[in-house]
This record gives sequence, C-alpha cells and structure tokens, in this order.
Amino acid sequence: VQKIQTKALYSYFEQKTGELILKGAAQIHRDDISLYADKIFYHESKKEAFASGSVRLEMGKLTLFAGQLRVYMKGSKAFSYLKEDDAVVIAQKHPRLVEKNEETDQENEITAVEIKFYKSSEKIEAFENVRLIQGGGASEGDTRITGEYMEYLHLQGKALIKNKVKIESPKMGGHGDRLIYYRQDEKFYLIGNALIYELGENGQKLNEVSSQKILHLVKEKRTIQMGDVEGIIRVGP
Repeated sequence: VQKIQTKALYSYFEQKTGELILKGAAQIHRDDISLYADKIFYHESKKEAFASGSVRLEMGKLTLFAGQLRVYMKGSKAFSYLKEDDAVVIAQKHPRLVEKNEETDQENEITAVEIKFYKSSEKIEAFENVRLIQGGGASEGDTRITGEYMEYLHLQGKALIKNKVKIESPKMGGHGDRLIYYRQDEKFYLIGNALIYELGENGQKLNEVSSQKILHLVKEKRTIQMGDVEGIIRVGP
C-alpha cells in the first residue's frame, strides 16, 4: 500500500479531531486514486476523507465530479467489511461520473442525486433522477437513458436501470420498467411494459412495438420482441 500524498495552499493538523485539513487547490493521492477539491478533511484513524467545492476524483478510466464527496477506506466503521486497498466513495451535490472509452475516444456520463463507487469491484450505484448519456459520435449522436436507480458493473460492462426507464436518441426511443445493458455485446433488454419506436429524419415515429420484453441490438440496429407483442407500423410523415 502506498502512503498518502497531500498538497494544498494551506494545511494543518487538528489535534482535537485527529483530522488533516487541506484548503486551497487541495490534493490527496493514494494508490491509484487522486482526489482534488477546494477543501479536504482527512481522518487517518477513522480511514475517512471528506471533500467539498469543485471536487474531482480520478480513478483510471473513471472521473467523478461533485459538490461534495466522502471516501471510506479499510478500517472505517461505516464500512467494516472493506478489504485492503478497497474504498467506497459517496458523491453528492450534482455528482457526474465520466467514463472514457480509449478505443473510440468517446465518453459515457452518469448523473444522479447521489452516486456510489466501490473501488475493488468497480461497481457504481446511482440514486434518483438517474441519467446515462452514451456518446455515439458525430454521426450517431448521443443516447440518453433515464430512470430512478442504476447499478453499473464497470469491469463487466453491464448496467441495470430501473423504475420509469426512458430511452432517447436521434433515431429511436422507448420506455419500460427495467433496462439491462451489455456494453461489450452492444445490446440491451427493455423489460416490463416495454415499448420501443424508430424515428424518422424529422423526428416522426415510423413504427413502434410493445412487449413485456424487447431485445435491441445497437450495432445491427435490429429489434427482437419477446412475449406478448403488439405493433404499429406508420408509413410516411
């Protein structure tokens, strides 16, 4: 385990609380995590850190922005199950998580009321007013998926979004109770009161299909209906 490295315009150690207080362009670096903020409070004995003001947390391909953020490491009573080199991050006040795809040079973005990140498993949880924006490049445009809860397994490239799920993109849209997305296979399942439709050049719905379960193959631009299916085909404007 690497030692904690800190940097700030102003820093001091509060003996009563046992906190290291960093103010002004504050930084903390530990292992492969770097934390930047206006203010950082680090409590070594409690294995906890709190940051506020222009917070940025860098973790490999992931960058988390927020108004305030808490980090819990092994030894913290709040998360006693944590193993060595593990950490839990809780971001609040307009958190935004950005994932960079080095192969395509595109970015995926997650926003919510609260975002949790589990370092060892690289699992991400997002709560309330969840929005996932998938960068599709200049030709395809962005895809927006919204819901009330999301669990995203970054290493496996699998995401679950549920409760009032909606999909919006330049060429299609839809809604359902749950959505399961597989990044590597470029496909998603829309489950429960599912409806999906294509959009014409002028934004008009060309056709729509409803079912209890719908599979959409993103790269092939193909939709497969499962269960009880109802369809409406519209021709023309």
